[in-house]
Amino acid sequence: MKKNYLLLCIALCSQILAQVPNYTTPRYLDKNMVKARMNTVNNQFWAIYANNKASYEVPKGKGANAQFANSLWIGGYDHQGTLHISANTYRQNGADFWPGPLDTTNINAYTTSNTAVYNSLWKVDCNDINNFVTAWNNGQVAAGTYTTPADLLNYPAKGIGNFQKSMEPFYDANSNGAYNPVTDGDYPIIKGHQQILSIYNDNFTTHTETMGAPAMGLEVHQRLYCYQDTTLPDSMQAVNYSTFVYYTIYNRSATRYYNVYLTDWNDVDLGYYGDDFVGTDTVNGFTYCYNGDNFDETVFGNAGYGQQPPVISHAVLKTPCGNDGIDNDCDSIIDEPGEQFIMNRSSYYVNNTGTPTVAMTNPDSAIHYYRFMSGKWKNGTPVTYGGTGYGGSIPAKFVYTGDPSNNTGWTEGTAGNTPGDRRIFFSSGPFDFPAHSKLEWGYAIVFSEDVNANVNTITEFHSRVQRDVRNVLYYDQMHQNAQCAPSVATGIQQFNGPQLKALVYPNPAWNSITVQLSQSVKKADIKFVDISGRLMKEASFDGTSSASIETSDLTTGLYFVEISAGNLRTVQKLVKSR
Repeated sequence: MKKNYLLLCIALCSQILAQVPNYTTPRYLDKNMVKARMNTVNNQFWAIYANNKASYEVPKGKGANAQFANSLWIGGYDHQGTLHISANTYRQNGADFWPGPLDTTNINAYTTSNTAVYNSLWKVDCNDINNFVTAWNNGQVAAGTYTTPADLLNYPAKGIGNFQKSMEPFYDANSNGAYNPVTDGDYPIIKGHQQILSIYNDNFTTHTETMGAPAMGLEVHQRLYCYQDTTLPDSMQAVNYSTFVYYTIYNRSATRYYNVYLTDWNDVDLGYYGDDFVGTDTVNGFTYCYNGDNFDETVFGNAGYGQQPPVISHAVLKTPCGNDGIDNDCDSIIDEPGEQFIMNRSSYYVNNTGTPTVAMTNPDSAIHYYRFMSGKWKNGTPVTYGGTGYGGSIPAKFVYTGDPSNNTGWTEGTAGNTPGDRRIFFSSGPFDFPAHSKLEWGYAIVFSEDVNANVNTITEFHSRVQRDVRNVLYYDQMHQNAQCAPSVATGIQQFNGPQLKALVYPNPAWNSITVQLSQSVKKADIKFVDISGRLMKEASFDGTSSASIETSDLTTGLYFVEISAGNLRTVQKLVKSR
């Protein structure tokens, strides 16, 4: 009996250890001009449990950091009116997220051998992929004269046990459905030119960050990625100073959640944390932080940016939001083709120091988190236009929407606020999150700095910050899928004739895609070609401007979709992820 009890204790202890996040071996996204620290399990940009210092250095090598802590919040109600919420701040109270995916047959089921391998971060670079493909084609991999990078070799492309079988997209060289880099030449399909992947869940045990709020039963795949493009003109250089955060979130529970909000929570600390202001650009869909004066000091060992303080912005990525019966993009059309998430709320709160208004300080309960996410203060009163946003008479969905370049409208400057330590966040929602479904959502983090101007960057707000955000979002939209396709014959020849305007979504795709043309055509022909040049599928439609095309017969991987109608033609990249 004692022996069995001891074995049981060992098994339980091993299981718990497998679910303790690994913060001692962070990874750094560092291909471009940003060195950004990523920890496991919904924590990035700070040295958690080490020296608690900011770790989002930009420009790389300067010694100053433009972010402190950043994470995902998500919450909503079940049909009985019970609030479910999962969030991270500094893990001072505990945790709401733990390493690893969820069992697809029983979300409460865990085994040590299955979850321990996911208590990790996987960093893959375009150079890793291209060098590997070259070595594999040259026979060096088979001969053992090339060492395959560990993160490429052990990439969680396929699930084990009762986890989902297709965990992450990959190029399947022989279309056998298995991930075998060494024997088959398979490799991950990543976002950007460098990506770090983390997989975690909100259902291991009691939520202590949000003070016991019930879990939603979520499995989260988070990708931190960036681009480094030396061919960009000066006007586009913000791309090389930006970071992207992208989430794929699976609702593994049998519960449909209502009035759900997704929130990008951000403790900025732009250089010196004690002199920050924040604001919202509602036209371009982003929040931002800037210096409250014209000099950013170095204080308490935290390097400041000096005489030309930058601006750091968080801009929502336009990701598909599915058929949820909600007008998510606020265009008065519900669930139209291609509807995408946008920024629906923004708010902020201040640190619990000095004598702040209590309702505007750190959340202390699950309902506080949800109220912040939905545009309210901790006490349930709405954010209001003007002043600090508290106690006014005109409800506001967004905070500080004026123009800080000339202090017109509602800004922290026109409100007469004292610069200080801010947390700012934006939300998408409310929307429904059906049982056994998934959603994708993310944001870009854009650094704007004018090193040639003898003025605070915020005085050039319209000409620089807004331009930078727009350019970064445009670049990502054009390039985010399959940046690491090796240089091989594609089977698609260059075409310099009239271009066909077409939208292909969702991308990445599951069982089908919609091809939406800008006009009705007599006939449209569609070809799916893989990156080795093989024609994998053909389809067509007549007398209309859109059609749904089955893709369940395509294996996971990257495809070039060639659409032609008469003398018009376009070629687009498509990732088949499941």
